[in-house]
Amino acid sequence: MKKSNLIKAITTLILAVFLVTSFSGCKKIKETIEEAWDGYWAGVFDLGEGWQVELNGDRAEYVTAGVSKVGTNVGDPFAIGMALIGNNKWRGYIREKNGYGFLGLGTAEIIDNKLKITPDGAAPYTLNKGVKSTGTGSSGGSSGGSSGGSSGGGIGGTTQTLVNQKVEGKLGDKLIFKITVPAGVKQMEIRTTEVAGTYYFNVADMFVRKGSDPTVTLTPRYSWTADCASIESNRADEVCTFSNPSGVYHVMLYGYNSSFTSQLVVKIVK
Repeated sequence: MKKSNLIKAITTLILAVFLVTSFSGCKKIKETIEEAWDGYWAGVFDLGEGWQVELNGDRAEYVTAGVSKVGTNVGDPFAIGMALIGNNKWRGYIREKNGYGFLGLGTAEIIDNKLKITPDGAAPYTLNKGVKSTGTGSSGGSSGGSSGGSSGGGIGGTTQTLVNQKVEGKLGDKLIFKITVPAGVKQMEIRTTEVAGTYYFNVADMFVRKGSDPTVTLTPRYSWTADCASIESNRADEVCTFSNPSGVYHVMLYGYNSSFTSQLVVKIVK
């Protein structure tokens, strides 16, 4: 009987140790999962000067507008096509120049609630994690600069549409449109967007120059002479905005690597 009781006691002790270890292991697994999700491509980060971006899926967008930045609006893409390439590290198209430059290839890494951006061939910068502001809006720009965007953003106030037409071109085409600005215009937005029923074809790059045609060359590198260049990838809108414009603006739609079908829209605010 004593031997039997001893065996039961030992068995009970072993079972208790196993259960405690098992529950502890479950907790560790749960904590590991939470830590992994903490580094997922998600969250709101502060660019500074009142601007914020929100990471969502494989992209990021400006979600709060702060001090006016040339060609930057709420709803415009901050990053697109981000793909996981390592531990909390992604690669895709992302803004250079502290978040207000062109979209180009680069990497992004979330470390200790900070988003480190390293554009290819440009200076890296870091964003602190923030809390999404309830403020919304958009900012215009002065002559020059660039912007690309999806739905949202754009110029506000009472607008007048100067141009709204479908444009089609082939690979290598450089189609020129001349826009004469009426007197007293405070802001002008030139945008290309998708044509309903022809998705995936808004792929032309857009260049705008006041007074003369923009120029574009491919070799030895892709370069141009323009007051505004919008070279977003895939289906993103191409956008250029100008404050207090006057005279004639020459708009070039360029089939950089494909034929294209775009809706060219020019709006003004007086």
